[in-house]
Amino acid sequence: MYGNTRQLVGVVESFEYLRWARRYSQCGSFELKAIATPDNITLLVLGNLLWKSDDEEVGIIEHLEMNQADNETITVSGRFATSFLARRIIWGTETLSGDLSACALQLINNHLIVPSDTNRQITGIAFASPALGVTVNTQVSYKNLMDTITGLCDASDRGIKTVFDPSTGHLTVTLYVGAVSQAVFSREYENLTTQIYTQSAADYANTALIGGEGEGASRVLISIAETAGEARREVFVDAKDLRQEDFGAGYPAALLYRGQNKLSELAMAHSFDAEINPHGNLRYKVDFDLGQAVTVLSKKWGVTLAARITEIEESYDASGQTLNIVFGKGALSLLHKLKGG
Repeated sequence: MYGNTRQLVGVVESFEYLRWARRYSQCGSFELKAIATPDNITLLVLGNLLWKSDDEEVGIIEHLEMNQADNETITVSGRFATSFLARRIIWGTETLSGDLSACALQLINNHLIVPSDTNRQITGIAFASPALGVTVNTQVSYKNLMDTITGLCDASDRGIKTVFDPSTGHLTVTLYVGAVSQAVFSREYENLTTQIYTQSAADYANTALIGGEGEGASRVLISIAETAGEARREVFVDAKDLRQEDFGAGYPAALLYRGQNKLSELAMAHSFDAEINPHGNLRYKVDFDLGQAVTVLSKKWGVTLAARITEIEESYDASGQTLNIVFGKGALSLLHKLKGG
């Protein structure tokens, strides 16, 4: 455990369970339940940091509950250190144009690392990220800083994490692209114990009409049309907040970017939720990890999903470690099963 000054204050020697949920494009979270010993009560306080020695990220205690039944317990929960970004808003209007990493740096610098108002500064946090090959053209005002950046990451299929250095207490926010893994997950291969497949077109849209500045017949309109006929599903995207004077010749690109982001939000939903067999042929953080693109298949259901690992929940209790994995945002293939052969 680390105090709110990010200095080591002690070790939680025993606990009943720990859930540690890592997420690719969003902020992770955790929950820890322990016996309310004097040492644990001293360590598990709001604002302290919970760090696992086998992980890059660290959790901030945001909620605490004491309970007395058969024995006295303390349960704490919170989010990973990326949530420091959630303590700030976009204080005004930011015009973003360029690589996603450069835009994230602009936002974090202006509103957290070196803001014009020094009262808004949080020390001991840096940003470091390679260029990601994703071009951003948009404008944002008065929104939550973390929600803005994770929204950009999610729309672009890029990851975000805040790496903790336990020797200095320093935090580094970074964006990244998950690698391609050769791992194949399937109950038929005995590396999954349970699996839940979900597909939904309830909110699906594939064609967008984007409305920019102006009124009535003079309003600037641009469209993204991907299909026709019965398969065409349309949505209107109001982008009147994007001002032509801020983008100049890049205004159409900014409108298209807004429309593409909306279509990304309304993409066909499909995912596998699965529990990993700890005795299977694939090793966590060796053969697969958060953010990596893998293959999930079920021969019985006739489904193959080329998907990114978007969430991994590690659970620890008296029975050992359990991994629950969410595979999502992949290219779906429905394989028609034929009798015989």
